[in-house]
Amino acid sequence: MKRFIRYLYEYQNGQRIRNVGFVKVEQQDENTVVHIHGKGLHLAEDKTLKVYIFYLKGGQCIGIWQGDIEHVNPAVNYRLFFTPEDTGRRENYSRIEGVILENGSKRRFAAVWDDTPAAVEQMQPWKEDPEPDILEMTQRKAEEEQIRTQEDEVCEEEMDGEMSEDDWIDTGEEEGKAEERGSEEGSRSSSDGVRYIKIQRQDIAGLKRCEWRLANNSFLLHGYYNYHHLLLIEEGEQCLLGVPGVYHAREAQAAEAFGFPQFRRIADDEIALEADEKNEEDDFGYWCRQVKR
Repeated sequence: MKRFIRYLYEYQNGQRIRNVGFVKVEQQDENTVVHIHGKGLHLAEDKTLKVYIFYLKGGQCIGIWQGDIEHVNPAVNYRLFFTPEDTGRRENYSRIEGVILENGSKRRFAAVWDDTPAAVEQMQPWKEDPEPDILEMTQRKAEEEQIRTQEDEVCEEEMDGEMSEDDWIDTGEEEGKAEERGSEEGSRSSSDGVRYIKIQRQDIAGLKRCEWRLANNSFLLHGYYNYHHLLLIEEGEQCLLGVPGVYHAREAQAAEAFGFPQFRRIADDEIALEADEKNEEDDFGYWCRQVKR
């Protein structure tokens, strides 16, 4: 893991005019966390900041939108988490050179990984190249379908023998304890008999062994680190694993590519969530897939 801190500057007319804070970056091969801390931004009436990560192409800043920060005034404290799947194309991940914040009046603030000025005011939003993306998505779906078929075959076999290194989950507990704990804590049943069980990532060890690999699924990790829990949904003989998140079209594509094609919205009285386990501003719910218990 690479860790570093960079200053956050406001830009005007191609120049860094003032320092307004800093970002702390934790960079790994498959995900990056950026802690953004700013103050004295004075955004007047427009207190929403769009968050972009960016790379340079021929000297041009290409920005990839990651979300919005609402109600900024005058300070901002925000945690951005992104993976290769959030960079437009996986190959863009290693090219990311910084983060840009922009409000509706086009005021821009940026932190650059190499700490040199960048042409952030000429940033162009990243645009999809439809044909390659369709081919890529088709290939992903085919690979995912093949993986699911293999998982189903494994699940139907006897699960004797030692765990392989690929199946290993660092739980510190024996298989089955997580399932027992999940049954006792954070469990609620709806009026139609559907049961909701709030779990932690290590509780995946309570599922069939063929499901343990989901603990390292990039999409699952993204949702888990943002909302600090997962959800099991029991409907008769069927069991679904839910990853918390917000619905929008781009997220739906990523969810399906990583094997979580179904989005479910759950009423507030069906499951007890802490403030940091949900999003009350946007279309919050769970990206789900069927699993075996």
